[in-house]
Amino acid sequence: MTSKQGAAQRAARWDENSLSLDLCTDEIEQRMIRAYIQLVFRPYDADGSRSVMAMRFGTLEVQLTELLPDSVASGIPPFWLEVFSVAGHESIDSYACFEFGEIELASAVNLVLEAARALPLRPSAQPEPPGHLI
Repeated sequence: MTSKQGAAQRAARWDENSLSLDLCTDEIEQRMIRAYIQLVFRPYDADGSRSVMAMRFGTLEVQLTELLPDSVASGIPPFWLEVFSVAGHESIDSYACFEFGEIELASAVNLVLEAARALPLRPSAQPEPPGHLI
């Protein structure tokens, strides 16, 4: 298999119509790592946080947020991963951690997989038209 064929297969797995049918753990992990790195290049907002959309598929959007370092002193984890339902305009689940190491990354991947697998069971879940592949 050529690298172009592999990329096409990965893209097909992330087709919004397939949702959780063929989610790839490695692909989710790679997207989470990219989002984590992108945070460094984002300025802090007025509320003392910076966020990046890690991925969007189907009616789910996954966002990674980092709080100002001052919040760590108060015992609040600086990293927050949140899974939103775009169709239902609601937060489905979230995960907070003090660092984004291997264990935390695995937990984040599991959170995304569980949310994606549960999505078809949600009554507010409506498929979106293709075009939001990130």
